[in-house]
Amino acid sequence: MGPFLTILTFTSYATVQVRVIDFSAKPVLAYPLNSEFSQVFNPSWVSGAKPGLLSRTQNCSASPGQCVRCSGSGGHASVLTFSALVGSDEATVDPPIFAPVDASSVVFGPHDATDDFGTEDPRLAYESTSGIYYMFYTCYNSGSTHQARVTMCLATTADPTSAGGWTRHGPVGLPPDSKSGALLIRPATTAEPEPEHMLFWGAGTIHISRSRNLSHWPEGDPFVTNTSWGNPHVESGPPPLLLSTGDFIFFINSWGGKAGYQPGWVILSGEDSSKIIARAPEPLWSPQRYSWMTGSAPSFCNVANVAFLEAAHPTAERDTFRVYFGGADAVIGSAVVRVTL
Repeated sequence: MGPFLTILTFTSYATVQVRVIDFSAKPVLAYPLNSEFSQVFNPSWVSGAKPGLLSRTQNCSASPGQCVRCSGSGGHASVLTFSALVGSDEATVDPPIFAPVDASSVVFGPHDATDDFGTEDPRLAYESTSGIYYMFYTCYNSGSTHQARVTMCLATTADPTSAGGWTRHGPVGLPPDSKSGALLIRPATTAEPEPEHMLFWGAGTIHISRSRNLSHWPEGDPFVTNTSWGNPHVESGPPPLLLSTGDFIFFINSWGGKAGYQPGWVILSGEDSSKIIARAPEPLWSPQRYSWMTGSAPSFCNVANVAFLEAAHPTAERDTFRVYFGGADAVIGSAVVRVTL
């Protein structure tokens, strides 16, 4: 498999088994390899005719092994860049290749006092009937207005690969410090022409909100509050992904232990996606696997010990998913995860 490293770690619960079957030994996007920005991380998957990664991107001076915790306005603020997939990223393919990230890659960014410190951590969901992508992202601002400094916002577009065509809907009605919205869109049926959709959101505790209006959400209820292996804090990953059983795998992130940020998962019932039928007894992996996740030299670092999974999509193989994640909040890595039920 070339530079892939085969992982033999298994995570199982009852009849569910989730395992990492391939792990890229090097980042797929990183400075100065193929990004002109010093920090490119926390991606969302863009499906469709031009697949690729929509990523949080910043530009703070960086030195190997020194964590910069990039923040600020102007050139330091987070923007979103698109990098097209070159070729395939199926489970049998060597590490995926992406187009370089430069100034021309920026497709979304700060526009007023709502988000002058950045547009962060996108999560995309595609509504096939309308052909519209719904992007939930963090509006981060300097505090010059009465709006919360951190709040979840929504933007929509028919083409997330381009800077044109975005409609900004602003905050979606959730409390201050809301972020990380993973949207599960339920299809319309004859019996239910306006279905109730679900939004899994939050950092620290994952909440579940229900709404028939994709642009406005009530606060909802706590849903996932910790992990089985002792991490007290959890955060939504990408939108839940359909399994062959009709259930969903929902990748999550966690922290609070000595290892730093670790990805995990829960299985949601296909009949009632507000019910968890299985959950990970241990993390999928820990950032100590490679220096580009710990942030140790010779790698670059924004925040140390981070493996933050935010993008995923199914492959041609049954219940097998390509995932992408931020490493040390500075680069993007990739792995392949298989689910057996």
